[in-house]
Amino acid sequence: MTARGQSHLDIDEHWTYHGLQVVRLQNEHLALDVLPQRGANIFRVLDKHRDVDVLWKSPRVAPHVAAVHADFDDHWAGGWDDAFPGGRASRNRYGDLLPYMGEIWTAPATYQIHRDTDSVALTTTVRTPITPAELTRTITLRSDEQRFTLSYTLRNIGTMPFDYNWGIHPSLAIRPGMRFDIPATRGLVDEAGGELLGCPGDDYDWPTLRGRDLRRADDIDTGAFALHYLTGLTAGWVAATDTADRRGFGLCFDHELFPVVWFCLVYGGWRGYHQALIEPWTGYPSPLDEAVAAGRARLLDPGATQTTEVVAAFYDGVDTVTELRPDGSVR
Repeated sequence: MTARGQSHLDIDEHWTYHGLQVVRLQNEHLALDVLPQRGANIFRVLDKHRDVDVLWKSPRVAPHVAAVHADFDDHWAGGWDDAFPGGRASRNRYGDLLPYMGEIWTAPATYQIHRDTDSVALTTTVRTPITPAELTRTITLRSDEQRFTLSYTLRNIGTMPFDYNWGIHPSLAIRPGMRFDIPATRGLVDEAGGELLGCPGDDYDWPTLRGRDLRRADDIDTGAFALHYLTGLTAGWVAATDTADRRGFGLCFDHELFPVVWFCLVYGGWRGYHQALIEPWTGYPSPLDEAVAAGRARLLDPGATQTTEVVAAFYDGVDTVTELRPDGSVR
């Protein structure tokens, strides 16, 4: 990458990476790189205390722009996406084919930069080509805080209602000894391989499945992977702690809007990757038409909006988390 200079609190749009524009926000504790041409993907979240990017990167795929119906997995370079209006490809109520992982990740975003004495912010807006939707997201980073906020507005800009499932989709880099704390009570396995992390259809009391505590990433080279839907949330947060460093990263969100966490673990069993995803979603299962049939999708009428705020925070000094608060404090 190339840039024109740095300071503690800064926002700079004069970066490029693999031919894509990058907007960088940073303060004393962290730095974020956003790719407007790639659906405003957050490609990097750097923890300056450890010089560690907490987001997973593909070792074989560089970020690039893809066509609307491209297979997300084949083009996935890593980072953090907004998945909308669903997961696996399906038809909407009007018969249109919806792409795998939705329409945001292949769409360009317009953006605006905001500067204040103690904060910087980036507002991105994406309009989706199939679903008549507009998603606006403002990332705000304040001076000397180990957290940032993401303020969202989803708007129906068409003349007909649409169904949707919307997911906050950060992919985390993992190493042995990490721990994932999620205040759920039930789990359901959707996809799986290698059996260690469950089999499709397994329904269990979170966090223990067949005697295994799924919160612990003790062995990430087992050749297994699985996608679980975690429900019965008692609070709206998720946390991933690197127990070796006693430092972690998590999200706080509205669990009435996002009542399920898609928990995906990849321990070498899918394409040779090692990653973990702890994703707040508005519903499940992954294909939107199945979620609609199950009564677990949301509906947005013409002219209506849905707003929410998500806080992403780093924290220190713990091995386990029983509560993560929006101010970044943990218990």
